[in-house]
Amino acid sequence: ERRRVGLPGISMPARDRVRLVRSLACVDAAIEAVDEDDSVADTLRMLHPDLFANGGKQVATEKEAAVCEELGITLLVGLGIEMLLLQPFTQHYEWGKKRGESAVALLAGESEWSPGSLSSPNSSRPYAELWMGDHPSGPSKVRTPNGAMTGCLISTLKRSPSVLGEKLAQDGTLPFLMKVLSIEKALSIQAHPDRELAARLHRDRPDVYKDANHKPEIAIALTAFEALCGFRQVSELHAFVVAVPELRSAVGEAAIAALQGAVTSGELAEEEAAIRLAYCTMMRTPEAEIERLVPEMVAREAPEAENGHTAALAKAYNIVKRCNKQFGNDIGLFSIFFLNYVEMSVGDCLYMAQNIPHAYLSGDIVECMACSDNVVRGGLTPKYKDIDVLCEMLVYKGGLPPCIVPSPVGDMTWQYAHKDLEEFQVTKMLLPAGKARRFCFSARGPSLGFVFSGAGLLKISDETTKLVAGVVFLLSAGVDCDVIAVDDLHCYVACCPPQYFNPPARKDLMKVFPHA
Repeated sequence: ERRRVGLPGISMPARDRVRLVRSLACVDAAIEAVDEDDSVADTLRMLHPDLFANGGKQVATEKEAAVCEELGITLLVGLGIEMLLLQPFTQHYEWGKKRGESAVALLAGESEWSPGSLSSPNSSRPYAELWMGDHPSGPSKVRTPNGAMTGCLISTLKRSPSVLGEKLAQDGTLPFLMKVLSIEKALSIQAHPDRELAARLHRDRPDVYKDANHKPEIAIALTAFEALCGFRQVSELHAFVVAVPELRSAVGEAAIAALQGAVTSGELAEEEAAIRLAYCTMMRTPEAEIERLVPEMVAREAPEAENGHTAALAKAYNIVKRCNKQFGNDIGLFSIFFLNYVEMSVGDCLYMAQNIPHAYLSGDIVECMACSDNVVRGGLTPKYKDIDVLCEMLVYKGGLPPCIVPSPVGDMTWQYAHKDLEEFQVTKMLLPAGKARRFCFSARGPSLGFVFSGAGLLKISDETTKLVAGVVFLLSAGVDCDVIAVDDLHCYVACCPPQYFNPPARKDLMKVFPHA
């Protein structure tokens, strides 16, 4: 019997619980643990049983698992586990927001300095990303309700694969990763490879491309959010190239003629070929030429553009000047003229399919993606720019960027999903105070969620967990839960969509529209 204090539904001392258990006719013996910490590792070492079954909806600690492995004790795991509380992993990339302005810092419980903080009270360390999942570059930790850490989510899922459901238990990993991003400075011009390319890049350059998975992703705005995504319509791009002398010089006359021909013909294949020629020519402009062209370009005001594109060009020019202050004479400044500029309001969702160029500029978002960290960069960064791979991989289709319009799935609840997103869908809950709803987010896989704001309760079976901003939870496959809003409650939950378990086809619940 553990010496734990305050287990849900149990208030009696451990010694009294031992006496109670001994009184049961089905029990041969009951022993009080000798451990002084929150485990029974020392007791296991003393008793050396053949089998250790850690029930009571608890996860074996790292210390207990190590003793079982050392002594050859069979470890039965996952008995009755319905939910794990997680401590997400915080990334402090230099483009993140300062502590007092960052949604990431708020959710990490560090929006204000406290004596237990890892940074000094005057630290300017940015808070950029909050990772929720089991990706090796930033795995979450499993914690108890009182905040004690019991181990890494990676090892916990390996030891307790039943949490994941039958299909996912085979690999013992989550197929998706959820993040919150707080963006003060623009992220790089980038794209994520498809599966075939990701496998090849990882095989040939594992030091740069850390895994072999693709990475389609969505971004849901938590605040006003700016981004670049996908190539502009060919008519707008042609107008920009003609209007901006430095851009024209970088693109070259052959590409300009191709863009003009594509505008005239309206043929999709011709448009894609023209955009490809223009972009690849620009991206291979010698560095010395970029150093000459950029200062001349940012020194002038935005010129007039033909065919009604002046306002769009003025917005692009403003972003170019802003990013020039952040990154100097970077070749990525010219990509701003090629890519759609998107302004999103709270709840809007941008969809970045594989091989689609994009960059986040500012704001706070929820991001969900296939579990990968593969990025092919092409500008607005001091990091390695893989120009040849980027130019070869991109989809050169012009048009407005796709957004996912969520479907209502109940009162004050919406779902972001699409048939081409194999690994994940995201549910948003905005429950008003006093409202309660029952959910089973996935019957065959786990569900990963977090509270963005408000307060409430999560009830599973006979156990209740308090929900406040920053609480992250992983529900076992098939678990039903009651969510009760004490104050207005704003939550996001990711899980695998039905087609992940039934590959053939399902009715497409979402529509993808161009973002106006």
